[in-house]
Amino acid sequence: GHLTTKLAKISKQVTSIELDSHLFNLSSEKLKLNTRVTLIHQDILQFQFPNKQRYKIVGNIPYHLSTQIIKKVVFESRASDIYLIVEEGFYKRTLDIHRTLGLLLHTQVSIQQLLKLPAECFHPKPKVNSVLIKLTRIPQ
Repeated sequence: GHLTTKLAKISKQVTSIELDSHLFNLSSEKLKLNTRVTLIHQDILQFQFPNKQRYKIVGNIPYHLSTQIIKKVVFESRASDIYLIVEEGFYKRTLDIHRTLGLLLHTQVSIQQLLKLPAECFHPKPKVNSVLIKLTRIPQ
């Protein structure tokens, strides 16, 4: 809800995908009059990304699904840029080309940390620090 609301103020169109029914209902109520926002109640891992138009992906993803989600958005979407809030340790693992995930990702995208987000930035407060990362497609 918070991220979608902020994005809607600066974007022409925002598609928000939320699996959690409670959060989806809160977002639906909060954003029902915003014509720039399309809300989809679905698991991101089941979502079919558009393959024609240009778009970016921005997300605050569940940390326990980080590997599956990052693989999905990198290998199944045509997004030019991908911005994700992830657990700091996960980000460091994406940089390690001696690990399978790091090696796979670095064939498709460059990865950079944009912002460090201490646990205090979130409610409820997680036990780990987070980072905002940007994944940029490498021209093939």
